[in-house]
Amino acid sequence: MGGGTIVAAAATDAWQSTRGGVVRLFSRGDDQEEQRISGQLDRIPHQLEQASEAEQDQVRTALADRWRVKLAELLEEYPELEGELRALVEQVRASAPETQQFFTQNNHSHDQSRQYVVQHGTIVIREDPSARRGS
Repeated sequence: MGGGTIVAAAATDAWQSTRGGVVRLFSRGDDQEEQRISGQLDRIPHQLEQASEAEQDQVRTALADRWRVKLAELLEEYPELEGELRALVEQVRASAPETQQFFTQNNHSHDQSRQYVVQHGTIVIREDPSARRGS
């Protein structure tokens, strides 16, 4: 959820604190890395503003995917940052208005598999065992 949270925060009052937290995570005191990440983060609001209304979801999804990959690579190299990243995501999610929260759900299914998918709420599946006997 880190990538989506970063992108969602770009349109809220939580952007500056989110941006600062992400910069701290990635830079770890390295001034050049801080400048590089700051530049990438500064482009997010601009990209969202430039997208037409029809393109908004596509742009948000692409940006969220890009940052999800960056965060995964960061944690692969520095697994000790996981707690700090989780805390930042929770802080941003708590401060963002519910209408500004952004969620992405990817579901992949292959062959004869079944999926019962819900993003919020509960799914209760009750199969009738006798329905299979006739097959």
